Amino acid sequence: MKAKSCSVDRKLYDRIVKERPYLWWWVKDRENLSVESVVQGVLANGNMDDLLTLFQLVGREQVKRIFLQQISMSRHNYRKQTVNFFKKVFSQDV
Repeated sequence: MKAKSCSVDRKLYDRIVKERPYLWWWVKDRENLSVESVVQGVLANGNMDDLLTLFQLVGREQVKRIFLQQISMSRHNYRKQTVNFFKKVFSQDV
């Protein structure tokens, strides 16, 4: 059973989504992005500052959980290099 995703909270929207609309250029209603969509956008196309802000607002463990769940599906929107990089990053967690 797939967990229901919820729309992004205001602080996450203001600090990441609103300031970086180019990460979701095709989405008309960015205020209703799910947390999972924000994680995917930042991990797939963001920079290190975006990632650190995401960790601060969502939590590293929650980002890791979302990423691992996303890549476990048969189709996802991450490049091979991105998957490899974040697998290595998150494998360092104890």
